[in-house]
Amino acid sequence: MRLLSSVKQKLVPAGVSPRIIQSGPFRGLKMELDLRGQTQVYLGLFEREVHPWVSELSRGIHAAIDIGSAQGEYLLYFLSRTPAQQVLGFEPDESCWPALRRNLALNFLTDDPRLSLSNQFISAQDGHRNISLDSLVPRIGGPCLVKMDVDGQEGNILAGASKFLAQTQARFIVETHSESLEREVIGIFTDAGYQTQIITQAWWRLFVPEHRPGAQNRWLVATRRVQ
Repeated sequence: MRLLSSVKQKLVPAGVSPRIIQSGPFRGLKMELDLRGQTQVYLGLFEREVHPWVSELSRGIHAAIDIGSAQGEYLLYFLSRTPAQQVLGFEPDESCWPALRRNLALNFLTDDPRLSLSNQFISAQDGHRNISLDSLVPRIGGPCLVKMDVDGQEGNILAGASKFLAQTQARFIVETHSESLEREVIGIFTDAGYQTQIITQAWWRLFVPEHRPGAQNRWLVATRRVQ
């Protein structure tokens, strides 16, 4: 793997430039990417295991909520590739915002009336910089797809989502960062009448790892059980 990394550093040009994603459901979307660190995003391999679920759970949605928008790849997808009439992006780390806004501009989505961006934290309770999913219920029409990547705060977010889980025909794609957190999240969904499925890494990750920090980085999906 070190040899491949060394070859990559020699052959791949350095620097951030606008590039078109080459495959997967994000294919054709433009993002500012540095190929030395974001080659998998460019090739459509980053989080590839989640892509079939992104496409499946996006069908027929009225709203999408991106919690942890970062540089905006999922916002671009929700706005460009789904029928969502409401797209809410939450990114408290304002250092991400310049790149996020440039990526929106690259895809002519800056002034899209469906889009609402916020630097608030999604949390269990409402406050100065915090807002709960429950408080969004009056604003959100269902079905609603929620993508959540918040580095360990998933349980805290879902603790403020009892009304949201019950009323919005929600579908979730959640990244978890430890086994205990994964169990907690699954328990909350199960108690609310949702079924969950863990998305396991592909076998080829042995050869094309994502090199992400943390003891665990994997996803689960949750959908409401059919009565």
